Amino acid sequence: MEDYEKMEQPHVLNFNDIKQAIENIEGTVIHTPLCEAKISKYMDYNIYLKCENLQYTGSVAERGVRNAFCCSENAAKRGVVVPSNGSMALAAAYHGRALGVPVMVVLPERTPPALVHRCSELGADVVMYGENVQDATNYAQKVADESHRIIMRSDDPAVMAGLGTVGVEIVTQLPELDAVIVPVASGGLLAAILVACKKLKCSCLVYGAECAKVPKMMKALQAGKPMNVPVTPNLAEGLNASSVGANAFATIRGKLDRMLVVEESSIAQAMVSVLERERLVADGAGVCAVAAVIQGLVPELRGKRAVCVISGGNIDCGRLSRNIQRGLGASGRLLRFSIPVPDHRNGLANLAKVISEQNVVLKSMVTDQMPVYCDVGATWANVVVETGSDEQAASFKDHLRDVYPRARFTISDLDDKHKHSCRP
Repeated sequence: MEDYEKMEQPHVLNFNDIKQAIENIEGTVIHTPLCEAKISKYMDYNIYLKCENLQYTGSVAERGVRNAFCCSENAAKRGVVVPSNGSMALAAAYHGRALGVPVMVVLPERTPPALVHRCSELGADVVMYGENVQDATNYAQKVADESHRIIMRSDDPAVMAGLGTVGVEIVTQLPELDAVIVPVASGGLLAAILVACKKLKCSCLVYGAECAKVPKMMKALQAGKPMNVPVTPNLAEGLNASSVGANAFATIRGKLDRMLVVEESSIAQAMVSVLERERLVADGAGVCAVAAVIQGLVPELRGKRAVCVISGGNIDCGRLSRNIQRGLGASGRLLRFSIPVPDHRNGLANLAKVISEQNVVLKSMVTDQMPVYCDVGATWANVVVETGSDEQAASFKDHLRDVYPRARFTISDLDDKHKHSCRP
């Protein structure tokens, strides 16, 4: 990336920056709980969750934003402009109002209306621009140049220092921890937690986790410098930075223990697991660390104490509902299949009886005459059922194929543009 090439000395975060940030933000952000994850009971891991989704505006971004405001003497006078996918915008709006700082947030046009409304409700001027956060950032830079507002990014040293306070809390709450897994957007949170944890406990492993559809940190580590990657829609939209920040990369380079690239299907499953078992609402970005464990990317952490940072929970109800459905589909608990059944009064009734006897829940059944694909005496039934587990789903499939040999199950692949294929 050209900016990194031109920057002779990117800022490398140090622990003294984080110590000062602790003093700056004390009493203004929540000391979030560190909870032993209930999913540990079903896995070979000792997982703990650092619940930053319980901050007032629902994300870890509050720590960085508050510290940045405290470190800037001109913020209240000049105002700030914040490009964001949502979480940083909410944090800036909330703390800007508390400190009397005029805040303009620039959000991509695809941002959910509920999140836009919350930013306005908190007192920010909201501008919608572009397809993604990179477009929003470019526009925010133009606004900053023309209006002399201060542009705030997650890669700013003061923001990173504030984010590092969560690493200090983690080690304080669980001194015997062995590893921390951190979701990665532009890298500021990962860099800050790495500095804090390595300083306070040098044996602690620090891993980053990002969505496979936007692997900007992995590409940067492979190339030895920040690289631009295409931003494609995915469930972890809060991590959709097109490149790693120069300061974050300079801080991380040569010190990170591992970088994990997580499939979107695992993110969907992690959202459902965190909601059902932990009773926590988290967005796709927030659960990326948990998804890495679910996907089996960290077998070396079995039996060790690993902390997964739940970085945020800013997801509107409509998107949460859709993501739950995708998560259930990815885990096999929502099954979609098609069956030709006899076109007489007992045809559908017998199918419903078979489904009921297997103790699965019928969610949808739509019939259609398809003589091209089956004989004229049959009706094509498209069915969706919900099961309780992978084991029950497998048993149901076997039984249904015994009764209806021509049954076709649809396989949902979240990591291939949500395409469907049918397996006989």
